[in-house]
Amino acid sequence: MNYKTLKITLITLLLAVLLLPASSLASNAVPSPSDSFYVNDFANVIDQKTENYLVNYGVRLHKDSGAQVVLVTVDSTGGTPIEEYATSLFNSWGIGSAEKNNGLLLLLSIKDDDYWAVQGKGLETSLSNNTISGILSKSLEPDFAVKAYSNGARKAYGAFIQSMGGTWAEQVNAKNYVSDNAGVFKKVTKDYLNEASNRYVATTGNGIYVVTVKNTGDKNLQEYAYMKFASIGAGPKDVMLVLDIGGDNYHVLQGKDIDTMLTNEYISTILDANLEAPFVKKDYGTGATATANAFYNFFLSRADQPLGTTVNTRNSSQAIGASGSTKSDSETNMPAVIIGVAIIVGLVMILVIAGITTSRRNRYLGLYGIPLDPYSHRSIRRYGNWNGQADYGYGSRWYNRREHLRHSPPPAQNSFFGNSGGGGSTNGGGAGRHSSHDENEGGGGSSSGGGAGRHSSGSSGSSGGSSYSGGSSGGGSSSKGGGGSASSGGGAGRH
Repeated sequence: MNYKTLKITLITLLLAVLLLPASSLASNAVPSPSDSFYVNDFANVIDQKTENYLVNYGVRLHKDSGAQVVLVTVDSTGGTPIEEYATSLFNSWGIGSAEKNNGLLLLLSIKDDDYWAVQGKGLETSLSNNTISGILSKSLEPDFAVKAYSNGARKAYGAFIQSMGGTWAEQVNAKNYVSDNAGVFKKVTKDYLNEASNRYVATTGNGIYVVTVKNTGDKNLQEYAYMKFASIGAGPKDVMLVLDIGGDNYHVLQGKDIDTMLTNEYISTILDANLEAPFVKKDYGTGATATANAFYNFFLSRADQPLGTTVNTRNSSQAIGASGSTKSDSETNMPAVIIGVAIIVGLVMILVIAGITTSRRNRYLGLYGIPLDPYSHRSIRRYGNWNGQADYGYGSRWYNRREHLRHSPPPAQNSFFGNSGGGGSTNGGGAGRHSSHDENEGGGGSSSGGGAGRHSSGSSGSSGGSSYSGGSSGGGSSSKGGGGSASSGGGAGRH
């Protein structure tokens, strides 16, 4: 094949890829599950308190039996029948145990004003279509009809958990996680923070302490936080939030066992998103609650240890029942389509360039016996005039490179100044809103120097920490499903 024919062939292939319909690339695409897996609120209609509660008992059920209940909310279906889309999600995510097929997916399509639930094959007897329909009518429909989606989802999710033998409501311990020394919290705030920590610590192993103070005395806030972390008995997997009311500041410390997962950078992200705005307005209860909920969500999304083998795709089967409206793949699949097309185009471009380069190289070898044009201005500028020498170009290139390296200055050496720390078992970091010191003092307790705070100019390193990149154990785009299969004839919906 000559150069011209090769070029025409590759360009034709490139145009064919670019003109390929996007729908054909994404016909089987479905969204990836969220970090939380058990609650995937793509429509943003479930509040954080509700999501944490659902995830907590979803994790518990999975740990106890391998069964899974997964909630998904989307804006619209845009053409795909809701029962088909629910089944596609179920199979792709592998909900439930692969051995028992004991998963259930509840899908809410908000703009389509519709919902659907589909069960795994192992639940077709114990959780029949009629049973599912009854749960939806009683627990979800009244709230869904008035757009109280969090309330309806909580009731329906709980009913499914209980129908599958899981725990939904329980008496929790009475350990105190709140020390409101500044007296800025209402009783309902303290009750919620204490109850939430006692409830979720049983699942995650992470307690979240909240402390308020009017005056830190002769200590700056960071030093006070280290001292307080030790005095309240916080453990190596716990987190402590300190609000300095008199100093208009706040600080967070994490225990030494979690500072490589919950890094200072990620803590700062949580504080900026949840605490800063209400703190400025002196709405301390709202800020503390939102911040604690964000930490609960972080830990709950990493609390699950999948049972069985994770399988992303199983043999799909249609769920039957009365379908209401539809929900489109187009909104959720477009990013996948764009990425797929970009990858294919990139590969084709590489082939085109490689083909052109090889063809040109072969042509020069045939003409001059060397793989470049010795009469081009570029070659003459780089290698001098060609007098027929066989090593023209490449021999000169390596010689010039060796000479360049010989006369180049040595690379600069990077120095690392670690924070050895001066207090307790802390050996680094933390940051406060008005701190300007660089050394970390205080009685760090079991914290290894973590933490972040408001407008800090101090060091923010955490012992061996790395930047947060999506979490552990099944987070990100990894499915936590066990590989369950959808029913060959199950499910029920609104219409």
